[in-house]
Amino acid sequence: MVTTKNDLVVAWLNDAYAMENGIIEALEKQVDLAADHPDVQQGIQRHLDATRGHAETVENLLSQLDEKPSGAKSAMASIGGKIQGMGIGAAKDDLVKAALQDYSTEHMEIASYRALIVATDAMGEPNFSAALQGILDDEIAMAQWLEQQLPVVVQEAVATGSN
Repeated sequence: MVTTKNDLVVAWLNDAYAMENGIIEALEKQVDLAADHPDVQQGIQRHLDATRGHAETVENLLSQLDEKPSGAKSAMASIGGKIQGMGIGAAKDDLVKAALQDYSTEHMEIASYRALIVATDAMGEPNFSAALQGILDDEIAMAQWLEQQLPVVVQEAVATGSN
């Protein structure tokens, strides 16, 4: 049961950590999926590298609160990442489906980090806010990149699907 601001922030940081780790598993599969699309593959790899850094940052914030990431939440996120990755196969529209999933995930992350920034400010943890703002900036940039890539992968799927 969440009883203090600190408990609430710890719970949300655990959610963010689990979310980042679930995304890592999905992105690892997408790097392979985009092998025939070097520009997209590079973008996904950058996203994967940034996501690993985000998980590390959140883990460090938890450590500053003398907390460790929740094993249960991380396990559930890992299952979610595996399930998302299972949906990727040999269909011509897999890259489109992955892009749609990633775009919606980025917006969930943006909302989550905005909430965490407000919460850590209320807790009186300005150093946390700065670290979280860095993650938020990365998430916004990735959402913008995905928005730019979506028409490209959709057009290619439509072109190859009609042959």
